[in-house]
Formats: sequence, structure tokens, C-alpha cells
Amino acid sequence: MTPEMSPDILAQLEQLRDIRLPEPIGWWPLAPGWWIALAVLCAAILAVMVWSVLRKYTTRYLALRELEQIPVDDPSSFAICVSVLLRRVAITHDKTAGQLQDAGWAGFLADHGMAREMADKLALSPYAQPLSDSTDVAALRSAAAQWIRRHA
Repeated sequence: MTPEMSPDILAQLEQLRDIRLPEPIGWWPLAPGWWIALAVLCAAILAVMVWSVLRKYTTRYLALRELEQIPVDDPSSFAICVSVLLRRVAITHDKTAGQLQDAGWAGFLADHGMAREMADKLALSPYAQPLSDSTDVAALRSAAAQWIRRHA
């Protein structure tokens, strides 16, 4: 039961168009929030890369690399080189460490976390008998590496 329509209404109905749907949303261009998220992600990746490069060139890692390269064929020379390396590392943080001698240097090392026995071996190595065996050299290298990790 549809009422009869006048010719004016029919003419007006003929002029109507169908509903036009919007185009589907594409993935590009991104909304501003996504641009911000991408910028933060890129900045974080860049920061990690810069940090890892700079980390390789810090005093600690350079000193640990140099410690690994000290030859162990002459134990007394090894102890002297390790003592010189530790002194250079200590000077980067405490300028007075360069003025310490013998027992004062051993005390400085012991006060800053090295075992007293190892500190004495290092400080007195130019004057004492050479280290006895490879276990002394390995223990000295380990103690020096631990001290560098804590204080460099």
C-alpha cells in the first residue's frame, strides 16, 4: 500500500543519488602518532649504537684489552707492566695515585678493593723475586682485571 506519488515527487526522487561510501583507509600516510613512534624507535636504535661504540673505547675496556695483551713469558716483567697499567687507570680517577710509591701504592690498591697479597706483589714486583709460577701470573691477571672492572 504505497500512496501514489505526484510527478513532482517522482522527479525529485530521480535526482537523488545513492549513498557514496568513503574510500577504504590505507596504511599510508601514517597518522602523526605513528610518525612519533617511528622517530622514538629510530632515536633509541641510534642511541644504542652510539653507546655500544663509545663503550668499546672507555678506559675500562681499553685497559682490559691491554691487560690481555701483556705477555706472560717473563713473570716479573708481567707484574711490572700490570702495576704500570693499574697506575694509569688509577690516575684517570685520582691524580694522587701517580705520586704513590711501594707500600703507599700497595695500600692504595688494597684500600680500593684489591686483595692485600696481590697489591703487595704488584707494588713490590720491581724489587722482589720474580713470580714463582703460572698460577701466580693467572691470579695476578684475574685480580687486576677485577680491580679494573670496579674502578675504571
